[in-house]
Amino acid sequence: MVKKAQTGFGSLQNPDQPTNVVVVHSSFSPDGGNSYVIVTPGADRHRLRVFDTATGTLKNDYEEEEGDGKWSCVRWGSIVETGGANGAAKKKRKSAATGGSQSQVLALGHNDGSISIYSLAHGRVVHQLSGSHTGRVNDFSFASSGTKGFSAGEDGLVCEWDIAQGVEMSKFQADQKAVKKIQLNHQETMVLTAGHSMKLWSLDTRDLIKTFTGHASAITNIVFSPDDAFVASTAEQDRFINLWDATRESQQEGNITALTLDNTVTHVDISANHAVLAISEEGTAGLWQNAQSPSGGASSTGSKSSKKKRFTTRASDLVIRIKSSKGENTVIPVLGGLFTQQDGQVIMARGSTIKPVFEKIEFQKEDGSLKEEKEMVLVRAPVTGFLIDESAQALQNVQATKRGYDESSVTVVGTSDFALATPSMAMDADSDDEEGEGAKDHQAELEGRTMEEKLQDLAVEDSTGAGKASSKAKSSKNKYPTPKANSLQQMLIQALHSNDLQLLEACLTFNNVEVIRNTVRRLPTTYVIPFLTQVIHKFQQKPNRGEALLEWIKAVLLIHTAYLMTVPDLIKKLSNFYQTLDSRVSVYSRLLNLQGRLDLVMSQIEMRQQYEAEDTTNEASTVYVEEDDEDEDDDEMGEDEDEDDDLVGEADAFDDDDDESGSDEEDLESDMSDDDGEDDEDEEDEFADLL
Repeated sequence: MVKKAQTGFGSLQNPDQPTNVVVVHSSFSPDGGNSYVIVTPGADRHRLRVFDTATGTLKNDYEEEEGDGKWSCVRWGSIVETGGANGAAKKKRKSAATGGSQSQVLALGHNDGSISIYSLAHGRVVHQLSGSHTGRVNDFSFASSGTKGFSAGEDGLVCEWDIAQGVEMSKFQADQKAVKKIQLNHQETMVLTAGHSMKLWSLDTRDLIKTFTGHASAITNIVFSPDDAFVASTAEQDRFINLWDATRESQQEGNITALTLDNTVTHVDISANHAVLAISEEGTAGLWQNAQSPSGGASSTGSKSSKKKRFTTRASDLVIRIKSSKGENTVIPVLGGLFTQQDGQVIMARGSTIKPVFEKIEFQKEDGSLKEEKEMVLVRAPVTGFLIDESAQALQNVQATKRGYDESSVTVVGTSDFALATPSMAMDADSDDEEGEGAKDHQAELEGRTMEEKLQDLAVEDSTGAGKASSKAKSSKNKYPTPKANSLQQMLIQALHSNDLQLLEACLTFNNVEVIRNTVRRLPTTYVIPFLTQVIHKFQQKPNRGEALLEWIKAVLLIHTAYLMTVPDLIKKLSNFYQTLDSRVSVYSRLLNLQGRLDLVMSQIEMRQQYEAEDTTNEASTVYVEEDDEDEDDDEMGEDEDEDDDLVGEADAFDDDDDESGSDEEDLESDMSDDDGEDDEDEEDEFADLL
């Protein structure tokens, strides 16, 4: 992906204008700067906008709805319009024979190795190239014919594409490491690839012509001169612009000269008369006339006397700086620059990335000399990203239209003012007169009352017959519950989608646990990973904010666990967070272990208290005394012997009862026998008397 140092000035801050959005890529179209493209990042996808430099209006606004939505490179070009699918071959042959009409397009590289061709005329992707690169696409270069192009990727391959058919024509290994930039010369006989070093290749034989080395970091820009005599290159965090001899006949591999600026170079362009324009990271432009010559005069590349001067550095012949009219030391950043088709003129984009301002600046006189000696300072009104014009005249107009609200002449009417008179029967003349006078007095009283008194009258209800009305009013109030402001969902989504760091900081200042959890619970899953990455980054930068930020991190991990488990590279994204936590937790490991155990014990106690009844007497149910253990055993043995004696006595008593019952039976039998004998003797005596 193109780094911020190469492409834009989102980190620059002006006191007179808001902070600009970070820019992923920005550049003028190669047709003299008629169009200007800006790519800005969002929460989950990039946004591409194309402006018309003549009018400053927005022509195209595009975001990918499917796929990753983020582009690793953006490159201008043109292709031949093929029309429909049936007449594609016929249209292609006709355009090739007659020169054909070409339309401007943008090549959008992806991390998965595919390339999308976006048409400005159609406002959509018209071609898709895929299937060759195994890694990220770093750059793309269009051929002048509009039918093919060359791509360079992270896998070190250079692929040749048939754009109309969307198929690969050929490829070769240009480097063992990643190839960051690729550029065709204007004659399309050679191709230049760049990583940490630059290699010049022949397109016909795929042979290496020569290698250029000299940059300490990765190369960010390579530009051929219009006559392909030399090439200019810049690198990351480097303020030097190296010029190299790019002719096939010369075997010179060292740089011709080096051009210097005061800050990192982000954009480079070369004119037809070998003038070089460079834009620095701080927002100033440097210009060199006849940059190929070490002394700045006529070119002396072939002379032997100039060999010692070839590797000298040159400061810029002219520095173009744009200052704000509101402050003396306030610099308006230049976003990009390009030589126009008119000699001695450049077009520059400045100001806000939301509404950039385009201006053509002439730096040469009629005789070819520079208008200024060393520095050209232009004073311009600052342009902010707001839709409201903040110029002095506009502010005066706004102040003139502001008027205070005066309610002295305002008549407030209520419901009683439109009430109909109650019809009544005519009783007599006196009653009619009294009612008319009462109505007039009531009307005069209503006209003299204020709005507050009328509202109070409307709010007052009759105490005798307002029961049903009040119940109906309560039911109607309960029918529509009051909305709760216990979530920051919309504000957080807006901050993530627009990459507004200030709005995100405003959300993170809330430390209410309920608000945090409600916000995270309603956060869509597409914003979970970007939000978690932002919060972890802030947690690593400022550890003293850890207590507040950990509540947000904890809420995300607890609520969106199911979604996070489906993210394939989650461990890689959270590795820095794990290391930070380990380094902080290692100091308090024992204390944390003790706290965990105590929390476990206390939670168990609380759970038991919830299910067990509370003991209010606070008295022991059983008391155990160790010394009285033997006495209690003796007492128990004595009690057992007494119980045995009682049992024996009861058994003896039972036997005595048996004996007594036996004697009683014998007495009864003897009595019965005696009675029977006496009865027999009496009967015999009676019988004898009868005889």
